[in-house]
Amino acid sequence: MKVSMDWLRGRLNTPSEHRLPVRAVVSYIIDYLIIIILAVIYGFLDKLVTPFAQHFSLNNIYIQYPYAIHERVPIQLALIISGLFPAVVIAVYSLFIHGLFSHYRGTTRKRSRYSFSDRIWELNCGWLGLLLAQGAAFVITGTLKNLCGRPRPDLIDRCQPGPGSADGVPYGLVTKAICTQTDAAIMQDGFRSFPSGHSSSSFAGLFYLSLYLAAKLHVLDQKGEVWRTCIVLVPTLAASCIAMSRIMDARHHPFDVLFGSFLGILCALGSYRQYFPPVSHVWEKGRAYPMRIWGTPVRRPVPGKVLIDSDTLEVLHDRVPADINQTSSYEMTGRNLQTRAPRQDFQSHSITPSLDMDVEAGYQLGQQPPGPLQHTDNAFRQQMEQNRRTRAGYAGSSPEPEAGGTDDEDEFASRKPLQPSGLGG
Repeated sequence: MKVSMDWLRGRLNTPSEHRLPVRAVVSYIIDYLIIIILAVIYGFLDKLVTPFAQHFSLNNIYIQYPYAIHERVPIQLALIISGLFPAVVIAVYSLFIHGLFSHYRGTTRKRSRYSFSDRIWELNCGWLGLLLAQGAAFVITGTLKNLCGRPRPDLIDRCQPGPGSADGVPYGLVTKAICTQTDAAIMQDGFRSFPSGHSSSSFAGLFYLSLYLAAKLHVLDQKGEVWRTCIVLVPTLAASCIAMSRIMDARHHPFDVLFGSFLGILCALGSYRQYFPPVSHVWEKGRAYPMRIWGTPVRRPVPGKVLIDSDTLEVLHDRVPADINQTSSYEMTGRNLQTRAPRQDFQSHSITPSLDMDVEAGYQLGQQPPGPLQHTDNAFRQQMEQNRRTRAGYAGSSPEPEAGGTDDEDEFASRKPLQPSGLGG
């Protein structure tokens, strides 16, 4: 079956020349609505919900730090650094830089071209992932803050205990009832130490940017250029500095910062993978997933079956069924794809494994199966080989059990081959 290059590009990229599917458009609108709902939920949690207040001890030195009136990184500045800055970088890269690091042929120097609609699609997916990471981080952090109610390191200074206040008897703990603080917002915020919101939001946005740049700059390819890695690490370093400022301002305990940072990283990873392939898939060039479609089976990667643009040597598809005869593209084999498939050991017949091997049958594509199955002392391996022949369509070549074998061998040899169940694609 001949697969045209235009069809492949249409499957991999945004269908800019065709009418957009209504169901797909609605699904992405729902994504934006979910992000808006997350923002509303966080505002509700932060402004209207009174956090739980744990009991505390006036003699606890870990909550006796002075209250910093002026923070080193206020929440407004943190949002600009972790939200607006990544959004601007994604917009500039998607609209103007995207495609400059794509591979090209050394003879024609022809680079792969991306249309304006492709760039808009990359921008849409990049922003969706960023907003989803930030929204998820804020909602999870706000929920945990209100549920935990852990005192901040500066709680005693916020509380301003009345004269003669002392720890209770017999447990040595007091409640916020002894506090004379008149500002309810300052007092309530004193019990929102765990986890750190600055840390979770900064890592959600800036670590997401690091993932985005790592994929676009192909930092995991075989070149290993250090300058690309340095660029990728800058946003993560900035997020770390924002997180450390919370310890310097005595707003959070170290564990609060570590947990918030880990939470932000998880939100960034999950949100990035919603719209982009893994960073390790360097042949994808960091491009976003195509527009959602329904009613088609999910294709798994098949070793030795990769469609290549004949002009730019750009990988167009690596999830092609093994029975497709690709006449309009290159098929990468040999040393170029040695890392794409795990090595397999076939000692039961004389065929040398290769990357052109049918992953279902274990035989080379277009080659006849081996001769009659040789009886070995390993009954389990013999049974596996017999099942492999059955899946390949050579059930009739299974030999009869040899006479004179052991009881176990005769039992294994007399069994019928395992029939594969009808698994869905």
